[in-house]
Amino acid sequence: MHKAQRTMRNRPVGTCIVRKHVLTALLVTAAAALVLAEPEPPHGVAGAAQALDLRWVRIPAGSFQMGCVPADDACEENERPRHRVVLSRSFDLLATEITVGQYQAFVAATDRDPPPSPDFEQAADHPVVFLSWDDAAAFCRWAGGRLPTEAEWEYAARGGKDGLVYWWGNEVSHEWSNYGADECCEGLADGHDQWVTTAPVGSFAANDFGLYDMTGNVWEWVADWFDPGFYSQSPLSDPVGPTVGFGRVSRGGSWLNFPQVLRVSLRLVFTPGGQTSNIGGRCARDAGPVRIAQGAEGSRGAEGSRGSSHKAQKILNP
Repeated sequence: MHKAQRTMRNRPVGTCIVRKHVLTALLVTAAAALVLAEPEPPHGVAGAAQALDLRWVRIPAGSFQMGCVPADDACEENERPRHRVVLSRSFDLLATEITVGQYQAFVAATDRDPPPSPDFEQAADHPVVFLSWDDAAAFCRWAGGRLPTEAEWEYAARGGKDGLVYWWGNEVSHEWSNYGADECCEGLADGHDQWVTTAPVGSFAANDFGLYDMTGNVWEWVADWFDPGFYSQSPLSDPVGPTVGFGRVSRGGSWLNFPQVLRVSLRLVFTPGGQTSNIGGRCARDAGPVRIAQGAEGSRGAEGSRGSSHKAQKILNP
């Protein structure tokens, strides 16, 4: 499909978030998508998900400051106020975004309709795109997990570091992430970032929790409904967001977005049924018994990735 032929459904998200009214416009677009109940869990072959190479990372319980950091002068109002959040329980998060190969296995096991194909080539180790919120949530349930809450996502994305605009520091760089050109809206290969569109998962260094591509590559759906004023009334412990709404939150930025969109605190609201060529997902699950992978401590992770000091534990499939 040529770019000029993309429909509204196929239009990549988060491409031009500079002006204050962009999020409001997205909310209006999403208003007709009000969903009041979760879809039923998918049916599939028992144990099929266990055969996948799903690399879970144990994220320790803890607290952090969520939202706009003092060093960031580009924050939207919905990223304020910065507030303390306590996550009282450890949880597991996939080390990478859901891949094309993993989602193909899910489709084969459940007879779920596959998402549309993007107008660029992807290998099995690239992040799957064109996922709706329901698609991502259904995969995660099939894999024995769920979507992370927005608070879990930001806590994990920051990797135990406080007060930074990006998880690695306050300056954006293609050495750390796959993102687009400085001007909206196209991909860009530069420096360590050799990919104009999606990159194979794990192509960049992991953060200090051992998580890859929490910034850039593809947007990641989270569990929460969007409420622009939620931060002013968020519970201290284990916030889960509103119970209903008309838009879901996605996080992290993508290969198509300009640098400002990659800020860790940025929240994008999007209609739950939306499918675009730069949105995918990552799964979480409640923490179970720990089985530490032999030699996991200090490992390099995905082949070709630069190393990272992992403060979290890599977990084997149960």
